[in-house]
Amino acid sequence: MTEEPGPRKLAAIMSIDIVGYSALSEVDEGAALDRVGALRSALEGAALVHGGRIFNTAGDGFMLEFCSAAGALGAAELLWDGRVERRSVRVGVHVGDVMQAPNGDLLGHSVNVAARLQQLAQPGVVLVSMDVRRAVRGALAQRLHPAGSAHLDKMAETIDIFTFENVAAQKPRTRKPDPVLAVLPFDNESDETEMNYFSEGVADEIINTLLRQSKIKVIGRTSAFQFRGDRKSEAAAALKASHVLDGSVRCSGTKLRVNAQLIDATTGAAIWSEHYDGDRADVFALEDDIAGKVAASLRRSLAQTERAAPIDPAAYELYLRARQIWLMMNDIEEDQASVLLERCVGLAPDFAPAWAMLASVRALLLPRDRDCIGEPEHDAAVEAAVRALELDADCAQAYAALSLLKPAFDEHGEKLRLVNEALKRTPNDPSLHVARAAWLYGVGRLRDAAKALETASVLDPLGPAVEGLRASLISARGDPFTAIEVIRSAWTRWPDSAFTWYIMWTTLCVAKRPDEAEALAAPGVPPRRAVIDRDIAVLQNYINLLRLGETERRDACDQLLTMLSTQNSPLPLSTCLVAAGYGCAERAFDLIGNALDTGRGLKPDNHDGFGMARAQAPLQLFVATGGEPAWKSQRFPRLAARLGLAQYWVESGKWPDCAAYVDYDFKAACKAALNA
Repeated sequence: MTEEPGPRKLAAIMSIDIVGYSALSEVDEGAALDRVGALRSALEGAALVHGGRIFNTAGDGFMLEFCSAAGALGAAELLWDGRVERRSVRVGVHVGDVMQAPNGDLLGHSVNVAARLQQLAQPGVVLVSMDVRRAVRGALAQRLHPAGSAHLDKMAETIDIFTFENVAAQKPRTRKPDPVLAVLPFDNESDETEMNYFSEGVADEIINTLLRQSKIKVIGRTSAFQFRGDRKSEAAAALKASHVLDGSVRCSGTKLRVNAQLIDATTGAAIWSEHYDGDRADVFALEDDIAGKVAASLRRSLAQTERAAPIDPAAYELYLRARQIWLMMNDIEEDQASVLLERCVGLAPDFAPAWAMLASVRALLLPRDRDCIGEPEHDAAVEAAVRALELDADCAQAYAALSLLKPAFDEHGEKLRLVNEALKRTPNDPSLHVARAAWLYGVGRLRDAAKALETASVLDPLGPAVEGLRASLISARGDPFTAIEVIRSAWTRWPDSAFTWYIMWTTLCVAKRPDEAEALAAPGVPPRRAVIDRDIAVLQNYINLLRLGETERRDACDQLLTMLSTQNSPLPLSTCLVAAGYGCAERAFDLIGNALDTGRGLKPDNHDGFGMARAQAPLQLFVATGGEPAWKSQRFPRLAARLGLAQYWVESGKWPDCAAYVDYDFKAACKAALNA
């Protein structure tokens, strides 16, 4: 009977083995056993001194547990004190979560990571993970030398690694860090509480002006705007901002007063403070002026640009209302944003940001069950983006909108090119880095997507879009338990975000925790304004499937595919991929292929999009489902060729991460599928 693992705990794991043991055993088995005995004796002594123990052995290999990373590294120093011949062993060390079995053995992902690091190590080398580096300080940390990054064998992750040496690493040159600015929501000092959207909109547009015209790193509004009232004093530390811009807005009739001050977070001193009086019609120019003074004060002067022309104040208020809806990623309310923006551009036809936002909103409102290219709704969205670029050739959001209007299963390289063009113009906009990460995710380049999200996390460390996509990527790369920690933290901050709720649900399902996932459907838990009963029903079916035994689950998937094969409606790609992962891969690939042969439409999934556009449908091919990934099947390259992905990989030379993980020649299979 298999022993049930005990409780989890945090531990430092050392994996060590003897170099060339098998060859030595063939020549002199007695000498080989003596070497193992000598190593064991040395390890037992080192473990006793540094608070550790040997918990597993296998031939010439030993696994040790320590209470701390410092203890593990202290034990590793036996390589330099003469108790073990240094070049006769190789060592891997990692810190992480483990489970203890009743027999004292330790189990879990962290144990495997230490073993993989040991396998990567050269003779005489102690190889450690970034988690070890984070856990030590002082002189010990200085002896950890950066060794780049490495992909761990038979694992989905790539980690930063270090070697533990007897001498300190040379200190890199240090330079003063670039300033990071947090623009907090301006206080509403008007008599009407409904003017909150206006005061926040002023701060929001100062952020946008800085992003368009400056190289300053600006914290994204979803993170910065969580700090209001008494919590504003916590913002700089929580967001790691060097400077804070705060202020207030008072509106009375047509009159407007804006107060603003720039604060050095390290000293608490105000660098400058000013107030502006004028008409509400002047607000656009005032935002431009404030943004310019902020940039100059931080010694990142703006390039000389024409002062923004004033726009109709009524149009600007419509724009601010629509922007607030759009940023919350609530599909059900996107149509309201569209109406507001259409009224806005009617009053201010030369206002490029409104046209660009209108294009993005229209893209998200398009049906997700088919490409609508050539249809009036799609043409209207493209026309709005083109109009924005005619008014402002550097309108970054217009390029991002055009990427969302591309076909779902074609022009993958063009989608990336468009969002890269947007980033050239506004390199510090976190939403654009999130968009780039989503496109990279959709072509299977998960490591590159994670790097794009790292940049977004610096600029918007608490945003729901950043954290939701990061959790999905972590889960897809094989670590759903870490993904749960990430998304649970985001869900706590954003309980009204449908996107966060959805990622929380699916991540719990991938981690095989259906009871916790089902609790998210309890009355009052789902976001009220963006999740409908049909969405809950679709995801509930997923939970019911997970609760079945392996044979019953495969049978249920087979029945599900049979039912889908008799329908004429667009085929849900995610449902087929779930079935493929649970033992029905051949039938699932047959069904998708038949749909493509007969012209039957493909849709990403059966529920609403939760902030995702039709063009992002390929992402479904790489998300975690809890079962076997579709790309492990040798039929996957043929499907990828039919969905335009293989063409992108071959032409660009940018292959998906999964190409390195499968047990067949992925690249050759893709090329053969294209030739066929």
